[in-house]
Amino acid sequence: MKTSTCLASTGALLALMAFKQHPGSTAVLKLLPTSTSSVKSTKGTKQAVAVSDVVAAANAFLATLSTAQQGSVSTAAQGAVLQPFNSTTVLKWSNLPCGTNCRTGLQFANMTTAQQTAALAVVKAATGTGSGEGYDETQQIRAADDYLNANGGGSGYGSGIYFIAFLGTPSTTGTWMLQFGGYHLATNITFGNGTVTGATPKFEGVEPLSFTSTGGIYPSGTTVAPLNSEASAMLAMIQGLSSTQQATAKLSTTFSDVVLGPGSDGRFPTTRVGIQCSQLSTAQQALVVAAMAPWVNDVDDVTAASLLNYYKSQLADTYISYSGTGQFTTNADYARIDGPNVWVEFVCQTGVVFRNNIHYHSIYRDRARDYGGNFYGTYTTTLGNKAAVAAKVFSAYPNPVASGQGIDVVLAETTTAKSTTYTLRNTMGQAVASGSFSGVMAKVPTTGLAAGIYMLTVQPAGETAVTSRLTLQ
Repeated sequence: MKTSTCLASTGALLALMAFKQHPGSTAVLKLLPTSTSSVKSTKGTKQAVAVSDVVAAANAFLATLSTAQQGSVSTAAQGAVLQPFNSTTVLKWSNLPCGTNCRTGLQFANMTTAQQTAALAVVKAATGTGSGEGYDETQQIRAADDYLNANGGGSGYGSGIYFIAFLGTPSTTGTWMLQFGGYHLATNITFGNGTVTGATPKFEGVEPLSFTSTGGIYPSGTTVAPLNSEASAMLAMIQGLSSTQQATAKLSTTFSDVVLGPGSDGRFPTTRVGIQCSQLSTAQQALVVAAMAPWVNDVDDVTAASLLNYYKSQLADTYISYSGTGQFTTNADYARIDGPNVWVEFVCQTGVVFRNNIHYHSIYRDRARDYGGNFYGTYTTTLGNKAAVAAKVFSAYPNPVASGQGIDVVLAETTTAKSTTYTLRNTMGQAVASGSFSGVMAKVPTTGLAAGIYMLTVQPAGETAVTSRLTLQ
């Protein structure tokens, strides 16, 4: 394997498709239909991989397991792959070497070699193909944990202390999530009706920053540097600013870790800080997109391209900031990308095992798509899913609805004195129907709309807007 000190993700910019976001819309993009193929590359040979292939790999893995190892989606049982998909189980990830105390699913150390191979096939099918990103980066981070184990870290570290879980039943028709991780890695990819609905939260870290493999996951003599492209891209982004721009982007706060790590779901700051990308040159804006790319490219290639394209469309209202030296060589050096949807943090910390060196922590989130937008997202005001929150304000029926039939919206309270607005958006975030009404009921037209997933936002005057997902058939 060859590591790179250049912006490995720059090529992704060439694949970005033109996209225009409807003014004021919030990203609710449905990303990867079952019929859409992504590109997986093995030794230069590309083959199509769709969500159905991820499901097939998941079912093949389940077939290798005992009944106890399989578990059930109706019961949260430690040591089982199948788990319920709810607001509690989705949070079972961490950046600490805490094993079963903070993670769910089946541990790799408790699998046979054949079972481990089948488990990794699921992860590989769902993640990106780039060198140093996606599946390759996953394996590099696991190899780094083996290195810690053999070089003073002890039994709390190792590639065997990784866990895999399916939250919900893997299928191309329902909602479920692939959760995979261990120390310094948390992968949460949500699927809904044969699409990738969320690639976040995604935590990545590494210690040491670079090392030479002595065997195991990578052949002896291989240079392993999992977050090299992330660090290089963040450095290029900050160093690409003028001194005046750096002064605007620099934060006075010192950061000892990422702000929105595990347990901080939905706590996005209400105000973005730093320098707004609309103030940057075209070349500087390209560096911002390139800095996002190493995190976004960890999910499958087509989903990554769609996400990166969408984030690029929001670039003018995206802010970047940093704290510390801006060189990413010192404890508490920190950088952030904060857009209408994208959130990336990258921070340097003093090493845990190698105390004289730094190590990296990072987090990638999406304000609307964490956990597929089902929990703790942009539209969630209380713990629980968006549908439950929306139900406190309005109901919409029928759902699913036949295209052209019309959707009845009924407010949960009799508030005839209020004016209420509604907006129906497609999966590209574009408004396809909007209006206002007085009273407690209105009908939202669907004539001419294609079958698929839509998001209906309702906002009574003086109240917070809430959104619910609808299906047109």
